[in-house]
Amino acid sequence: MDRRLTRSVGAGLALAVLAFAAPAVADVQITGHAYVRHDGGTDATIASCSDKTPGVLAGGNRQANEPAAAVDPSNGDHMTAGANDYCPVPTTTDAWAGFYYSSNGGGSWTNSLLPGYPTDTSAEGQASPLHGFVTAAGDPVQAWDNQGHLYYGGIAFNRAHPQNGSIWVARYTWPLVATAPDYEYTTIVSRGTPGFGHFEDKVQLEVDKGADSPHAGNVYLCWARFTGSPANNFVYLARSSDGGKSFRVQKVSEGVHGSQFCDIAVTRNGTVFVAWRQFAFFADRGQQQTDAVAWVKSTDGGKSFTKPAIATEFLAWDPSDHFGSPAAAGQALYEACLRADATVGNCIAGPEPRQSARNCGDGPLVCQSGYVFFRANTQVRIAADPTAAGNPNAAYVVYDGSVPGSETATGTTFGTAGTGVGTQASVYFIKTENGGASWSTPERIDAQAVGHQFFPDIDADDGMLHAVWQDSRNDCASGPDGGDFRTVPIANAWTAANPPGGVNCSTDAPDDPGASGVDAAYGTSSDGGATWTTNVVSDARTMPQYEQFGDRDLPFFGDYNYIDAADGSVLMNWTDQRDTVPGTDPRYPVDGMDGFDVLQCRAASNGGFSGDTCPNQGGLDQNIYGFVATAP
Repeated sequence: MDRRLTRSVGAGLALAVLAFAAPAVADVQITGHAYVRHDGGTDATIASCSDKTPGVLAGGNRQANEPAAAVDPSNGDHMTAGANDYCPVPTTTDAWAGFYYSSNGGGSWTNSLLPGYPTDTSAEGQASPLHGFVTAAGDPVQAWDNQGHLYYGGIAFNRAHPQNGSIWVARYTWPLVATAPDYEYTTIVSRGTPGFGHFEDKVQLEVDKGADSPHAGNVYLCWARFTGSPANNFVYLARSSDGGKSFRVQKVSEGVHGSQFCDIAVTRNGTVFVAWRQFAFFADRGQQQTDAVAWVKSTDGGKSFTKPAIATEFLAWDPSDHFGSPAAAGQALYEACLRADATVGNCIAGPEPRQSARNCGDGPLVCQSGYVFFRANTQVRIAADPTAAGNPNAAYVVYDGSVPGSETATGTTFGTAGTGVGTQASVYFIKTENGGASWSTPERIDAQAVGHQFFPDIDADDGMLHAVWQDSRNDCASGPDGGDFRTVPIANAWTAANPPGGVNCSTDAPDDPGASGVDAAYGTSSDGGATWTTNVVSDARTMPQYEQFGDRDLPFFGDYNYIDAADGSVLMNWTDQRDTVPGTDPRYPVDGMDGFDVLQCRAASNGGFSGDTCPNQGGLDQNIYGFVATAP
């Protein structure tokens, strides 16, 4: 695979167009391969994850989402990735943190699991503090140090009591001459409560790789602590100076309410920036604050931080609707969570009615608009250049916000900036070059006339900036027959009726089966973000609205993408459904044939239907794909 990218130039162009050297580069499938255990042995889960037969107890064709990506700065051919991996569900009852690695610069990948899952019979796996403590682990994040150590973090929990929702970090080492990384140990960074008092979630990780840093090797994790009241969510940061064996934890969002989606950046001199989304709360809720990028920094290796400040306010892009039957939705979501047939995370204390909907589907999870869509929210990502070419006072931020002035009435209960208000989502870029004393005006990285851009990530290395996001500019809902793309979710056909009922707009384009969905896009800048070279880098369009969760009633596409650049190599990855086998759902005569359903096998029984008896036959085949580039 030719991984070289060449840049086209055009005087005065704010946005350049990325051109590929011949032969054309190609993306690569990261998950969906045979699994190996870290010690070379095997067990029931490793065997099941490798098994692609149609059997109910096989797990080789299950979902994977929310990927991590990391490149070894001492050897750019050593790459790792992670994901919420659902292949263990048949043998352990829940998802686990997948661990994937490539020794040839991303050309091919080996699949594995973080040691410590419930059926892990290896000595190191049973010695993990996660073994016997939790049944699920996910929300993966990864970063290398300069000494060949990979740090892999995430959350761990039980769906039911004792919940034990905790933050963990594992360390691997990968000698230059070895063909595979070697697992060393796992540490519990912050232990959650057995009950529903608080839940640790939305974690990010960074390691100090600063060329001039006196704190090089420090490991930092940040996350949101959920307390049951959104206004009381806080951002915490943990610091380790002993290679991830122990951590000191502190709250960094003091005075800011409704905080989550944090991220960490460390500059070449060891300055630590933490940024996150501050959610809007209004006076009638006891708060007065706007949606904004909040941030703090530390100049003493993470021992102390500045008070939170605002880099910029923004108009959020938060798709939402209202369930048709809140009681039925609450019951269905609760039951799906208990079955591990939902996103990685805790189950609420009971099946409370759910009025507001962040994602919509079929059956009990149908929304008042009738549209089908996955969960998404405006998120914040931050990066800094740790190399000798980096500015020690610079930090770079991207977020996926609504374009101001794009507001329009949807005509239904669906909206992205409040009920019935649709907007266009775009990836925005801001930066500071003076340690946060001032921040630049937000600018769109790749302004498109139609479509949405979401789930961005950014990295900086050797004087270059790199960004990835998913983009619906080519979706049929954004085309001439799609109506106004701002008024419908991605891949949904527009209609003036309310409720219209969700219909895949690709049914209007039978000659183009890839007409619905999103692409992965990549942007790079050599001038500090003043101009960007951008292009679509995924080989196939992926349809993110396939209903693969909640008993095949609800789509879930993860919450983020990832990009990492080091040693001249760039690895980016994303959730992808090109391998999903579509189908029909016999339970719903109309919605079961709307183009969002997946292959499933159900038998009619006593006036109803059985559960899906062929979950490994392709209907749940959601994978992680990636793209590898050589930095210009």
